[in-house]
Amino acid sequence: MSTPGRLSLAGGLSVSARWRDGALDDWQVRLVRPPVALALVGLAPSEALARLPLYFSLCGQAQREAGRLALEAAGYGQDEPVASWLLWAECLHEHLWRLLLDWPQTYGEPPQTAAFAAWRAARGLGRRALVEASTHVIEDLLLGGAGGGLVARGLIRLQTEEGSAPLCAGLEARVAAVVAAVEELAADGVYPHGETGEPAMGRGEAWIHTARGALHHGVQLSGGGVAGWQVEAPTDRNFVDEKGIVKRLPSRLGSAAVARRAVERAVLVLDPCVPFSVEILNA
Repeated sequence: MSTPGRLSLAGGLSVSARWRDGALDDWQVRLVRPPVALALVGLAPSEALARLPLYFSLCGQAQREAGRLALEAAGYGQDEPVASWLLWAECLHEHLWRLLLDWPQTYGEPPQTAAFAAWRAARGLGRRALVEASTHVIEDLLLGGAGGGLVARGLIRLQTEEGSAPLCAGLEARVAAVVAAVEELAADGVYPHGETGEPAMGRGEAWIHTARGALHHGVQLSGGGVAGWQVEAPTDRNFVDEKGIVKRLPSRLGSAAVARRAVERAVLVLDPCVPFSVEILNA
């Protein structure tokens, strides 16, 4: 279930290990990130901000808002904020992409492509329509419907496998996050964020919530332009090494094929925002 391991503007992730005697060693986790933020240096703040959603295809709204908040903290506050409901919509898009398209394949269900397409269509109709569509997905597909719902069926199947507790916990956490996000969307709640800076020095930092965790931006302004820009996404933290993956693996891996599937599932729980590939070598 690896996604194609090609390098895109967003980057790519490759994970490899060697299977021997029921365990994995010789790990290599390689996350490649093109230095996109360097392309913002030298630009006017507003121009740099406008480019963020173009450079980052996933969570483009959150990327822009994190950048705007960092600029504001640095003393540049001339751009309009992204509406909270659009940020909740983007967050839900990432959650539902996984829950409706990727997760079902881990427990033998087909991808729910029609349901996801219908939800995406509602996203373009405004907040109220999106709340209604999201509630329908939760109540009639994820948690309700045939066999107790897609998630219930998945948990029943996964729980029959040895060492599936981390995977089941990841699935349940994802569903809980969707329910909470829809509640905030319905209430038009403020999207979680924070910022700090030294305007006199032209420095600002900000974080914003995303489906994968907190996204951080840091900026340095000088002479009316961007002198420095840093971006740290959850994927950058989650795949520094193999520790997050190992934590989510069964204690015993009976074959290289079983190990490959377990590693792919662990990566899915950690949810990289880039294409990924998994290779397991047989000792």
